Amino acid sequence: MRRVQRGLREGGAMAAARDPPEVSLREATQRKLRRFSELRGKLVAPGEFWDIVAITAADEKQELAYNHQLSEKLKRKELPLGVQYHVFVDPAGAKIGNGGSTLCALQHLEKLYGDKWNSFIILLIHSGGYSQRLPNASALGKIFTALPLDIPECSCKTSCIIQSILDSRCSVAPGSVVEYSRLGPDVSVGENCIISGSYILTKAALPAHSFVCSLSLKMNRCLKYSTMAFGVQDNLKKSVKTLSDIKLLQFFGVCFLSCLDVWNLKVTEELFSGNKTCLSLWTARIFPVCSSLSDSVTTSLKMLNAVKNKSAFSLNSYKLLSIEEMLIYKDVEDMITYREQIFLEISLKSNLI
Repeated sequence: MRRVQRGLREGGAMAAARDPPEVSLREATQRKLRRFSELRGKLVAPGEFWDIVAITAADEKQELAYNHQLSEKLKRKELPLGVQYHVFVDPAGAKIGNGGSTLCALQHLEKLYGDKWNSFIILLIHSGGYSQRLPNASALGKIFTALPLDIPECSCKTSCIIQSILDSRCSVAPGSVVEYSRLGPDVSVGENCIISGSYILTKAALPAHSFVCSLSLKMNRCLKYSTMAFGVQDNLKKSVKTLSDIKLLQFFGVCFLSCLDVWNLKVTEELFSGNKTCLSLWTARIFPVCSSLSDSVTTSLKMLNAVKNKSAFSLNSYKLLSIEEMLIYKDVEDMITYREQIFLEISLKSNLI
């Protein structure tokens, strides 16, 4: 029996050695996604899923967005049923990190369930950050980033369209992801792009390796829009301490100082929000505020293409925000409404087919 077990282990190890790590990871992920899909909308038995799913939020706006999305997903039977879902807000003030957030979540659970919570199987998901690596998920939460309606094999040879409406004449190159967006017939998306929450009906060409994400804003009680746009390889977390060092920052692979010249922006402390000794693309006030979602996307694409084509595009006449400020002014209710409109339209079309 020992020899059989040893042979099985060795055979498995040899098979694993033959398969590249990314293949094994992809297959494991596919199995988990299929299993999760089987549990969606079903009343789970004890031990089949977690008893409690607790999600942390950075502020009250995120809490509102998370609770709303949980409610809608439960109505649509997109989540397992018979599970207690909770959203806990991190304390106001300085960020406490995952460790502090965990302790706060445990305190909330103890208040809700007393000593009983010790016997529960609990999934704690930290989603309270503003997500440097996934800026498109910053406003409404990376935990709620949608999966495709089916579960395709991951491949850089295909594009991935998630809850979006695209004209049949629109072109999306391989390796690109489009989520919660509307793209018209004269829109072309280059390779390895990420497009999120955008509305593009006019003729537009998105350069390869570009990132475009639109947010609804509430400013002085008025609804506005702003679209962040940069290269997918840009390091938003890299910072410098002085204005003279911003030449060390890069936007779409181009010296940030050169980009400011293209946009006709002056190098001053007012160019950055927040801590003036921590200057980065995250705090740079370079993204225009517009009255409509489509204008917002179009304007940000112009500034992006100006850098790529080395042609001038002045931003002087616009109110400009940093990504940091966009997240402060975010209007989660409007963004949720926009997503739901797309979802309903897609559902209606599916029912008519």
